[in-house]
Amino acid sequence: MLISMDNQSQVGEIYVERLDAIPVLFGHLQKMHIQAIIDQVIAPHGNWQGLSPGWVITLWLIHILSEHTHCMDRVQEWVAQRLQGLQALTGQRFTELDFTDDRLALCLRMLSQTEDWHEIEARVDQHTIRVYRLAEEPIVRLDATTGTVYHDPEQHTLFKVGKAKNGQFATQYKLMLASLDPLGLTLVVDVVSGERADDPLYLPCYRRVKRVLPESGLLIIGDSKMSALHTRATIAAEGDYYLTPLAHKAEPGLLAELLAPWAEREAEMELIFLPEALPADGREPDPKLALARGFEVPRTCECEVAGQVVTWPERLLVVRSAQYAQSTQKGLHRRLDKAEQALRALTPPRGRGRRQIKAEASLLAAIERLEERYQVQGLFTYEYQREVSERRIRAYGDRPARTEHRVRYQLTVTRNEAAITEAEFGAGWRIYVTNAGAEKLPLTRAVLAYREQYMEENIFRRLQGQILSINPLYVQRDDHAKGLCHLLTLAARLLALGDYVAKQALAQENTELAGIYPGNPKRSTATPTTERLLAAFDNINLLVVPVAGQTYYQVTPLTHVQRRILELWGLPATLYTHLGASLPRGK
Repeated sequence: MLISMDNQSQVGEIYVERLDAIPVLFGHLQKMHIQAIIDQVIAPHGNWQGLSPGWVITLWLIHILSEHTHCMDRVQEWVAQRLQGLQALTGQRFTELDFTDDRLALCLRMLSQTEDWHEIEARVDQHTIRVYRLAEEPIVRLDATTGTVYHDPEQHTLFKVGKAKNGQFATQYKLMLASLDPLGLTLVVDVVSGERADDPLYLPCYRRVKRVLPESGLLIIGDSKMSALHTRATIAAEGDYYLTPLAHKAEPGLLAELLAPWAEREAEMELIFLPEALPADGREPDPKLALARGFEVPRTCECEVAGQVVTWPERLLVVRSAQYAQSTQKGLHRRLDKAEQALRALTPPRGRGRRQIKAEASLLAAIERLEERYQVQGLFTYEYQREVSERRIRAYGDRPARTEHRVRYQLTVTRNEAAITEAEFGAGWRIYVTNAGAEKLPLTRAVLAYREQYMEENIFRRLQGQILSINPLYVQRDDHAKGLCHLLTLAARLLALGDYVAKQALAQENTELAGIYPGNPKRSTATPTTERLLAAFDNINLLVVPVAGQTYYQVTPLTHVQRRILELWGLPATLYTHLGASLPRGK
């Protein structure tokens, strides 16, 4: 930027606004039509003035993703420090007063309205799937997570005491999410009170997914809480497919029944390999590299759905993970060692301070308690003897001479090797159920598909991680908390799309991206995360120079890596360059 000598004396106060990744985030949100969809669905109160709710929420999302906080009281100052750049970027005229915490709280209340949120969510999903062409053989994953808070459960309907993921009881709320493979894109989110069980949440979530993806043939993957018979029947009745582990308590004796014919035929089971373990030349893979082994058994299921009896074929996929079996067997032997030591300690030798069991019923009850504690029922055999010793006590004073009988039991503990061998064979097995045929979902593909459940966990990691940091939850009102959860899942969608688009672009070019790792410019990756790519745009500034009644703007030039990232994401470099292109600009 050049300023003539004549105008140098008329230069006003020069100031700098930080841009960083703000234009990139704006480009992504515009591509997702967030602002347009929100303004189409939400009709603000007649007294609402200034920037529309769609624009307020869009800029708030940019603040959350760039500043890594969802606190409402920081947004107004952030906007004031970047007012010129944000106005030029959006083409809207506004002030920092459009972003007071009161107005942001109103936006949260709008997002908390169930009907409006369902409509916003459906339109965003439909637009995203269409623009990014994500509907080919879709796989949908369902899962729930919890968020712990410190609110008073007696004063809230959303924050209630329930069992958390760590097994402890805490005041919490619950999120039920549906996501779309292969990118982990959030499709549906339900925010419910923390005391509710997970099982009844799957079908409402599934039905809302069907609004976005109405075609039949979806593969729905969920954890064991999705394996309720009515849930499976409903999915089958809709013409879709499910894949879920069967809950252990659903059919307690089924696993032992299925394994019985295979006790001596483990070598005949189908081996399951990761794709990278298969030789490129078509040779048979090394059995030692097998991820798991298993077999399948067909059956027919029946259940009443909406007053009609539904009958459908189901496959039981009985799978033994090699790693899980090894860890389970190690755990079994640790329990055996601890149980044996505790059982032998029930009948210590006579001695000072060593308490003895004097009744047979007490001994048997103690054995039963230890077997239950260490889960080793039937893995030991016992022999015990009743020992009685006599001791003559002389007369003393008015007490006559007497014989005292001292009773103790001696327990002999022996491991039941046959039962232990059977237990070792039964370790590491899990039953998966699916109504998809073997041609659509072979055993190997089913196991590998379920192993990718980490994609759903990746959404939870992002929501609870440093950037979105849904916890701790600072808002106090239930509707604000619900609206905030909805808002943050919109941000999570952006992060997931950024991952997917960059990864797909690099895969098409069969190349990797370098220059995004600080201190190691030569390190490259074919799967960069959105968080790391956004960090590459740090230290981009907008220089604002008032001169003789006019304002000049200049933007920090983009580096080669930054332009390359924009190219991978399909975003134009003009997001930055146009901010300083139209010079001079009237004040």
